[in-house]
Amino acid sequence: MVVLTPTVFHTRSTPWAMGWVAILLGTLAVQLLLMLVEHLAPTVDRPEPDNVPGS
Repeated sequence: MVVLTPTVFHTRSTPWAMGWVAILLGTLAVQLLLMLVEHLAPTVDRPEPDNVPGS
């Protein structure tokens, strides 16, 4: 993974590029948090394997 720092970009579009990088990293962080919450949440809606009809 490339670390995008101001030393990597030597163009006039640095604030624009860094803004998009921040948005993408924030989106990734939100997705990871949602996956963590889904993993840790209790499985209330899921039936137990013994109670599944037709098994």
